[in-house]
Amino acid sequence: MDADKRCDIKGGTAGLAAYRSKLLRFDIRDQQHVRLLKRSFGTEDCLPLLGLAVLGEEENDCQKKQRKGDHHPGTGAMSLNNGHKGRSPLANVSNHTQPSGNNQPPGTGPVQNGTSDANLRKYFSVVNDDRFFLYRKPTFKPVMEDHFVKLSDEILLHIFRFLPKKALIRCSQVSKRFNQVSLDESLWARLDLSCRSLREGALGRVISRGTVILRLAQAHVSNPVFTYGSVDLSYETKLRFLDLSMCSIDQGTLCELLSHCRSLRKLSLENVPVDTECCREIACNVHLEALNLTMCEGLDNFNVTLLIKKLTKLHSLNISWTQLSRSTVDSLVTHVTPTLLRLNIAGCRNSMTDAALLKLIDRCPDLLELDLSDCTQLSSEAMKIVCKLKKLEYLSLSRCYNINVTSYLQLGAIEPLQFLDIFGLLSEPALAMLQTSFPGVGINKFMHSSVARPTVGSRRTSIWGLRTRD
Repeated sequence: MDADKRCDIKGGTAGLAAYRSKLLRFDIRDQQHVRLLKRSFGTEDCLPLLGLAVLGEEENDCQKKQRKGDHHPGTGAMSLNNGHKGRSPLANVSNHTQPSGNNQPPGTGPVQNGTSDANLRKYFSVVNDDRFFLYRKPTFKPVMEDHFVKLSDEILLHIFRFLPKKALIRCSQVSKRFNQVSLDESLWARLDLSCRSLREGALGRVISRGTVILRLAQAHVSNPVFTYGSVDLSYETKLRFLDLSMCSIDQGTLCELLSHCRSLRKLSLENVPVDTECCREIACNVHLEALNLTMCEGLDNFNVTLLIKKLTKLHSLNISWTQLSRSTVDSLVTHVTPTLLRLNIAGCRNSMTDAALLKLIDRCPDLLELDLSDCTQLSSEAMKIVCKLKKLEYLSLSRCYNINVTSYLQLGAIEPLQFLDIFGLLSEPALAMLQTSFPGVGINKFMHSSVARPTVGSRRTSIWGLRTRD
């Protein structure tokens, strides 16, 4: 090709793939070059579309000087690039090379009429119509646009409400903004960690986010609840409903947890051992309304008296199967709050007597539910005492063997009575006769008492009627 009359291009098609690393020069006025371009691109009209043009005479002169400058770098190079030493104005052409696996000459490639290459628009640029040299634009990685920036914190918070807690924790690790929004108290108000194993400090980090309803049934809580220095000693959680039924937690850890709870309304410690310090912390929740201590160990006379005297707003108490002594039962019925509405004191085989029952009825005349199952010391005289409860709706006397069968007919004097459980006492004919005597009373409908218990039956996603999962 003639080096004096040339135009600069950079191959961007498959036909020029082997020459992408070289500077190809064509003279549009040379018929041989025109035929070569026609074979490659179909027509010479494609040159403007491909970003090609003809270099003028001034450029040809510059090219001659450049070749001379190759032998005399001190003069030629300076004149070509306006005083910038050692750098030619065509130095930017074909900086980006690609390995040429095929050595086919230009014009033998598969480019046909009308074929467009999207990469040509990307890699070619026209400086002007008369004089230019081609270069490859620097490729930048596209900047990913954060669409969440357009959303307000309120909308982002609303989206987070539909996520499970595990996904919410992962979102908090995305960015500082996500972390700040994910810590909103409304997202952590309800929490179900039942049957989970919590490591040291994990429970403290969770409830410090403003949890109000927490279920930890059958969970394992490691000591300590709060890591050292994470909270002040005077820090108080917002917990109001806490279910620790059958939770694996030692007394020291339980005491630490309860020491930061002063707003509890309902608490369940079923089958959880307690000591005097735990009872002191429980008693500090003076607004406690429901307390479930079923099968708890460590409830002696002092601890029970401490709880009963301080918790004056209790309306539901379940203290069944705690092996209460006779003196403990006597303290219970003497100091229990008169506003108590529901009481389960089942399992006091040798401690609950007719005299203690009389004190209880006189102390709490507004009882709605009373469970005296397995209180074997009660006699038929207990039926006359129970009939003093004019608002009683539920009564359980299962396995109270010393009560005469015919004495149950006295319960007809209690008009509001709806349910009567007397499992293990009457035969089928006797139950049928009793059902005939009390047509509006459901007999033996409930195997287990629901007094102060957080979950009843198959309900495992709520405690005390409140959802634990969003």
